[in-house]
Amino acid sequence: MLSLSRVLKINPRLDWGAAWRWWREGLLAWLPVGARRWLAGSARRLVLAVEDGACVLAREEVGRVQELERLDRVAPDWTAIADRLRTERPRQWVLHVPASQALVRTLTLPLAAEKNPRQVAGFEMDRLTPFTAAQVYYDAAVLERQPESRRLRIELTVLPRAAVEPLLTQLRQQGLPPDALEVAGGRPGLNLLPPEQIPTRELWSQRRRMAVMLASLLLVAAAVALPIWQQRTLVLEAITRVNQAKKTAHQALALRDQLDKTLESSRMLARKKQSVPARVDLLRELTMILPDDTWLERLQIKGDNVQLIGQSSKASALVGIVEASKWLNGAGFTSPVTTDPRTGKERFMLNARIAREP
Repeated sequence: MLSLSRVLKINPRLDWGAAWRWWREGLLAWLPVGARRWLAGSARRLVLAVEDGACVLAREEVGRVQELERLDRVAPDWTAIADRLRTERPRQWVLHVPASQALVRTLTLPLAAEKNPRQVAGFEMDRLTPFTAAQVYYDAAVLERQPESRRLRIELTVLPRAAVEPLLTQLRQQGLPPDALEVAGGRPGLNLLPPEQIPTRELWSQRRRMAVMLASLLLVAAAVALPIWQQRTLVLEAITRVNQAKKTAHQALALRDQLDKTLESSRMLARKKQSVPARVDLLRELTMILPDDTWLERLQIKGDNVQLIGQSSKASALVGIVEASKWLNGAGFTSPVTTDPRTGKERFMLNARIAREP
């Protein structure tokens, strides 16, 4: 079975034919062997190879070649060929000619010729070869696309009609026209016959087989996809319920977090209120402990720190006075004590920490 990576490597662009074959073979593998063989059709080819002095009738199937009969090249046994075609029932009836009779050339054409390189090569045949398009059987295969230069490399295989026309005429007269004309050892897939000379064999049988194959593949695809679709629906419903439960849980968690923060804030305020004296009490305490010859120019309370800026007759004694307070501790000057020339008093800047309630 072809893997998807191999399918995608066939051509840098998407190869719908290869993708279809990969998908078809994967679905056919689910069918019974007998039904799979009937739907897939025969892969057998019956080949009449022209050699020096003889015609070899051979069977090709799944890459193996088996010689069936050797026939006289001048007067082949047409009855034996017809019997083989009837009993073998090949997918394709092919005429092989020696490679020595063919001319193979590599050409460079504009990228626009990719849609029909055979037709473009036919228009240029008299310029590219010593023959006109009416004098040869030919076909072209794309070798390489060059998008940067907008060019296309193709391989042109040319076979003069004179080399094979007598045998082709005899086959048609016997009612055995070949499906393909190929060069031995040539590029696979080339058919030198013009499209109008390729017979349509068992067209309705092939269409019926294709219709049955498509119906079978659709049924197999439905049988494979239906349980997956049902499981997908169940999973999506479960995911929706889980998402709703998560949303409800997140809302509950958010409410709980908000409540916890509110409670913590109220507890913190209560603790702070319990542990830190009110500012009015602190002002009353400072008014009572500071000497009469001391006044404050600035009082700043920030958190649990108190800053006192002012003047006093004896600033050095203030540290001990503040430390003796039940509300304050850790007193200390934050700058040197200086004397104010206007008042004759000592200017001080003192910091202290607010203590817990006694």
